[in-house]
Order: sequence, then C-alpha cells, then structure tokens
Amino acid sequence: MVKTKFLLLPILVLSLASLAIWGQRQWSTLPAGTPQTIQLEGGSRVEFRDFVSSALGEQTPYSILLPPAYDLEPDRKFPVIYFLHGMNNNHAYWTQQRYDNIPLAIENLFLKNKVPQFLMVHPYGKNPFFTDYEDGSWNGEEYIYQDLIQEIEKNFRVKAGRANRVIGGTSLGGFAALKMAMKYPNLYSSVAAGSPIILLGDDPSKLLNASSGGAVRRFSSLFNPVFGTPFNQDHWLKNSVEVLARSSDLKDLSVYFSYGTADRYEAFFPMRQAIQILHQILTDRGVSSVFQILEGEPHGWALIRADVEDAIEFLTATF
Repeated sequence: MVKTKFLLLPILVLSLASLAIWGQRQWSTLPAGTPQTIQLEGGSRVEFRDFVSSALGEQTPYSILLPPAYDLEPDRKFPVIYFLHGMNNNHAYWTQQRYDNIPLAIENLFLKNKVPQFLMVHPYGKNPFFTDYEDGSWNGEEYIYQDLIQEIEKNFRVKAGRANRVIGGTSLGGFAALKMAMKYPNLYSSVAAGSPIILLGDDPSKLLNASSGGAVRRFSSLFNPVFGTPFNQDHWLKNSVEVLARSSDLKDLSVYFSYGTADRYEAFFPMRQAIQILHQILTDRGVSSVFQILEGEPHGWALIRADVEDAIEFLTATF
C-alpha cells in the first residue's frame, strides 16, 4: 500500500450520478439484540451500553473500547476518541471481523506503546448526519456534543477538557465529525474524517432538484428530515462544513482526512476541485490540515482499518 500526504483539506461534492446510488440505500440499522462484550487478548474490551438521551427523548446505544490499563490502574483517568459511523451502519459495525478486527489493531497500538491509552466511543445514529432536524423532531447534534459527552464523563474515568477529547468519523459520519469539530472547537482538539460525504454551496437543493429521476428524489428524501423540503437555507448554512471552515475560529483545531483510490464512489465525486476550494479556505486562515491518500484502498471501515495507525496517532497528539 502506497500512501501520499498533502497539507490540504479534502472534501467530496456529490454528483447527480452518485445521488442515484445513495438513493437506494438505507440510513442505519441496529444489530439484533445487544451484542456481547468483546474481550481482547491484551486486556482491552469493547462493551455495549445504552442510555437515555434528553436531546433525542429516547434510549440509544453505543459501544466503548476500554484499554488494558483501565482495569490495571483503577485511579487513572483517560482521554476519549468519539467516532461516528456512516449510512447503513451502526455502533457495532466497526467490531466486525470482516474489517480485519479494528479493535485488536487499536489494542496493538496500545501494547506497542505507539499511542497513549484512551477510551473510544462509537454512538448509534439512526440518521448518520448526526445533525438536528430543522423541524426540531430529532436532535442528533445535541445528542453527540452534549448528552454523549455527559454520559461518558459521568460513568467512566475520563479526563475532561478539549485537549483530552477528539472526534472522528467515516463517510456521512465523517461529515458529522467535521461539522461537530468546526462548530464546537472548544470541545474537540482534533478531527479525523475518512472519505467524508459533503455538499458544497449555499443551496444544495438546486443540485438535488436538477433531475426528475426517482432515485434522485429518494436520495433527496434522506436529507429532507435534516434540512427540510425545500432546504431550509438558514439551517443549512449553520451546518455547512464549507461555511464553518470560512467562519469558525479554528486556529487551534487539527484536521485529518483520508481517502482511498479504490473508493467505490470515486467515479461520482469530483474531489480535486473541492479539495482545492477547502484547502485554500483553511490555509488562508492558518488552519492545520492533513490529507492522506491511500492507494488501492476502499471506502468506509475498510479504509479506516487500513489507515488506523496514522489516524490514531494524529488524533492522540494532544493526549
């Protein structure tokens, strides 16, 4: 595998061809029953829990990776990585063996002392935009930046403060992670996004409405609960990563992006044009960003597994 690094910000712009594919997908799926705790050979474990989110008004699950030192050093507190999943996914997918055991790969980083030990939290989002609906019926953003942080800091031995708290995500979860970090840079010291799905411009509804195809309309319907029909432009502009990159105080935020050249959506996303736009915005403002291209690697969790060492080392730099 060949890796190439660039000091710039990657971003994806959806083309109409890509909309047809996404329109046929579901949002997120819950596993059947509560998964059993996964005990790793080096002393780490992945637990599956749930809590009542006041923002959502319902009980919602998450998984959490506890490092070996969590039980061995009962007086020690740990930093936290929050990580958001993508479409047609959930909080347990990252543990599947099909992705070459991501939890074990992270534990190996602990045991080899390549990174400081931390807790890693994967929340479930029924809509992986993790964004408050414009009509107020589902507050996915407040759930992440407020309720989830409170849940973890109340029930686990973790260090408080932005230097000890970072966020990451893949695909639509990558968009959400970027948005959270840029809207709340006082909460997160860095962000890592694997192939984030992002729309540019002041009114993406123009792109979505440019075709009469049924698949495009179905894709648009996935966004309607978040941004309204037609898009509520005020709500959109408050959640646009492009707008946030231009306007938020990001001088102390570190941004990391990874993208695989075998990404199944690559043919539908004109990446380079958008990369240059966002790179110029951030570099002009003095914001630190890294873009890592992984030759021959795909989209989603497989990409995250291929890049796990570099991404985790980046995220833990402030720990």
